[in-house]
Amino acid sequence: MTTTPYETLRLRIDDGIATITLARPESLNAFTQQSLVELRSALKAVIASPARCLVLTGEGRAFSSGADLAAPRDGLDENDPDEFLRDYFVPPFRMLAGMEIPTIAAVNGPCAGSGMSLALSCDIVIASESAFFLQPFVSIGLVPDLGSSWLLPQALGRARATGLMLLGEKLPAADAAAWGMIWKTVPPDQLEHAVLETARKLKDGPSRGPAMIKQLIARGLRNGLAEQMQAELEFQRVALRSADHIEARAAFKEKRAPVFVR
Repeated sequence: MTTTPYETLRLRIDDGIATITLARPESLNAFTQQSLVELRSALKAVIASPARCLVLTGEGRAFSSGADLAAPRDGLDENDPDEFLRDYFVPPFRMLAGMEIPTIAAVNGPCAGSGMSLALSCDIVIASESAFFLQPFVSIGLVPDLGSSWLLPQALGRARATGLMLLGEKLPAADAAAWGMIWKTVPPDQLEHAVLETARKLKDGPSRGPAMIKQLIARGLRNGLAEQMQAELEFQRVALRSADHIEARAAFKEKRAPVFVR
C-alpha cells in the first residue's frame, strides 16, 4: 500500500485501487488554491501508478461544497479575472475527465457547485441516500462552470438540467438516480462497501476494455449513428486481438466460464 502526504487531501493506492479523499471537512471539503494544486498532483501520481481504478470521496459529512469563497487567493493577477478558474480549477478537472482508468465518485453527502462537476466528471457515481446535489451559481450571481452546463444536459436532458441550474434547488440523491444522473444510491452505512465492491470489479476486469469504452462514449456524444458504428468497428478490431478477449474466448471454449462472445 502506498500513501502520499498532502495537507488538503489523502491519496492511498492499495491493491490496484487509488483513493483520493478530499480532506477539508471543516469547510465541507471546499476547494482552495492549495487543494486544487494538490488535487492535480494527486491525479498525476495516480496516472503514473499501476492503479487500475480511482475512487474520489470526501471526508466528514460532505463530498464537496464547491469553491471556498472565503479562502485567500494569493498571487493572482487582478487584471486576469479568468486566472483562478483557468489555471487552478480546469487542469485537474480535465485530467480527471480524461483518465484512461475507470473512476468512481463516492458521494457521501452534500455535493455542490464545482464539487458536483467533480463527481459528474467520474465514470460512475454512487451516492449515499442522504446525499444531495446542488447547482448554487444562480443564487450568488454566477453561472455554472467546469463542465456543468455540458454535463447536466447530456445526463438529464434540457428541461431538467435547465431547472437545476436556473432554480438552484437541491436534488436529492434518490431523484438523481431516478433521473439517470448517477449510477445508484445506497444506504449511508453501505456506501463504502458498495464503492469498494465496484472498484474491485473494475480493477479485476479486462485491462484495455474500460479505456476503449470510455473513448467510445466520449465520441458518441458528438458522433452521428453512422460515425459511431464506424468507431465501434475500429475499436472492436483492436479488442478482438487483445489478450483479454483471447483469454475469454479460450475459457468459453473450454467451458471454464460463462463468457458470451461472438
